[in-house]
Amino acid sequence: MKKKKVLFIAPNLHHGGAEAVLIKLINNINLNLFEVKLVLFKKQGDHLSKIGKKVEVVDLQSTNTLLSIPKLVQTIREEEPDYVFSIIGHINLIMAFLKVMFFKEIKFIGRENVVYSEWLYKEKTPKKIIMNILYKILLKKLDVVVVQSKFMAEEIKKYFKVNEKNIIIIKNPIENDKIHQLSLETELSNWNSDKKNLVAVGRIESVKNFPAMIDILEELPEAYHLNILGDGKEKENLLSYISSKKMSHRVTLHGYVTNPYKFIKASELLLLTSHRESSPNVVIEANACGVYVISYDMPGGIREMITQNINGSLIPLGEKERFAKEVLKKTEKVNREKLKVHSKKFSIENFMEKIYSII
Repeated sequence: MKKKKVLFIAPNLHHGGAEAVLIKLINNINLNLFEVKLVLFKKQGDHLSKIGKKVEVVDLQSTNTLLSIPKLVQTIREEEPDYVFSIIGHINLIMAFLKVMFFKEIKFIGRENVVYSEWLYKEKTPKKIIMNILYKILLKKLDVVVVQSKFMAEEIKKYFKVNEKNIIIIKNPIENDKIHQLSLETELSNWNSDKKNLVAVGRIESVKNFPAMIDILEELPEAYHLNILGDGKEKENLLSYISSKKMSHRVTLHGYVTNPYKFIKASELLLLTSHRESSPNVVIEANACGVYVISYDMPGGIREMITQNINGSLIPLGEKERFAKEVLKKTEKVNREKLKVHSKKFSIENFMEKIYSII
């Protein structure tokens, strides 16, 4: 039987949620049934080393998205794939344009990962106005649009008129066995086991709203210490904010770490204070480590990931005193084994079963 050919498209493989999901997809796809190639606009990023050796990576050698289009058209023509699968919004728009102009016979799939009511509509910049117009014209041209939550599905139907039959909800996967093994590592650098350690994981960018986490920590007793795993362009601003609050002795910025799970497992709780999240993987990854999550009830798929008082707690946005009280309430009072069981419904096997239904 002839293998189906799939081209996966991404700008690069820098560390990020969408890129992490792509790696899991590519590394778990059945290569007896599918011929897989990964096309990168620029072959760079921390995740490159995680790609399986049997997967060929095509490098377009360009950091400019628009200037990459001719090379991309040429690559698709040469490869003659059955499916083209892109993973990030602005790339999905390019794929939709190529579908209409050049490749009507190929099935194009785009995975969206943004809460549009917050990103496009709350702060209207010229760039966002143009993106909004392009989304309304192009997104519905894709054969399939993959989203991670019912919230996201309703948004793209409402704002971009995508036909419901072309939308599929596929929850982000986690690899429970791998997470478990990595969480067993005990060597933790720059870690004070005498404190009640809280942990947060993510890029240090404005959307993650880390200053709100510092405000919450300020409401907690001195015994609590916050550990932030991640890096990003807002790091210096965050350090300045921490310093202005005279909280430097209570916060450790660990930077990007290759194994966050050992830090998560060693923590009392995981905190999330983002302005918006489509479907934050870290919630289920924390549960897989036996760690309870306390999060602001932000726009996105968070309500579909956290069941109140089961695997986490949702706090109304901005209510820092209430958030702090919940931290005090849940410290050392959760059943870690039950949390691990909860995470298993997000298995990589369930994820791949859904993927196979569209390719």
